[in-house]
Amino acid sequence: MYFSKTMCSLLLTLPGGLYVTGFGLPPEAAAAQVVDVDEGTFIVELDGRRMGTERFRIRRSGIGDNMRTIAQGTLEIVEGGLEQTVQSGISTLGVGMSLDLYDVKVSAPSELSILLERRGDRMVSVTSSETGVEEREYRQVQARTPTVLLDHFFAHHYFFITPYQAMGGTNLSVILPRPGGQSTGTLRMIGVEPLAFETVTVQAQRLELRLDGAVHEIWLDGKNRVLQVRIRSQGYLAQRITPPS
Repeated sequence: MYFSKTMCSLLLTLPGGLYVTGFGLPPEAAAAQVVDVDEGTFIVELDGRRMGTERFRIRRSGIGDNMRTIAQGTLEIVEGGLEQTVQSGISTLGVGMSLDLYDVKVSAPSELSILLERRGDRMVSVTSSETGVEEREYRQVQARTPTVLLDHFFAHHYFFITPYQAMGGTNLSVILPRPGGQSTGTLRMIGVEPLAFETVTVQAQRLELRLDGAVHEIWLDGKNRVLQVRIRSQGYLAQRITPPS
């Protein structure tokens, strides 16, 4: 199944005035009950300095192979002295949350939009910017290697790798839509450890994703909701303001 650009260009208004890129649900999903999976705000730091916030919402509709999980997020950051807003939406199918569609829009000064759609056994992205339009194709690496997507500075995207966590490790094919590329990484479960927030400490499952020489550390709660993401080699840290209830 793939969606038209018209379907994925809708704008939804979420509670609290959060405007995000959204997706129209197919009739069978729209008729089913929509369940809120997670919602929250991350504080984003780079090299120990706060650079902005990431607000997100994840919802789900349907069951089994017809289950559709949709995540929407808005990243408001200051990078290199310039303010920038990035709006993203991701749609997956099935219990394993197989990547189906991704849409991201970057505000001025460097306006950019990317639409990524599944077409058979491949993903095709169309990038539109001031320099023109570029099409890129991402093919399935191996039948047994899941394909996931991680976009720059979006911590909630790591929720979509959680179906593949295993003690022995799992290879993942990771699409990196900005600036564009595809790499193979290894995801491992490390263990449960305390994670401190401003007012409370919780027990969290830590995962490690080794990708392109960098270690992505991900902390999850008991429902696989992302609490914190850290990439030490990039000086990147995203932690939720408060853990989910």
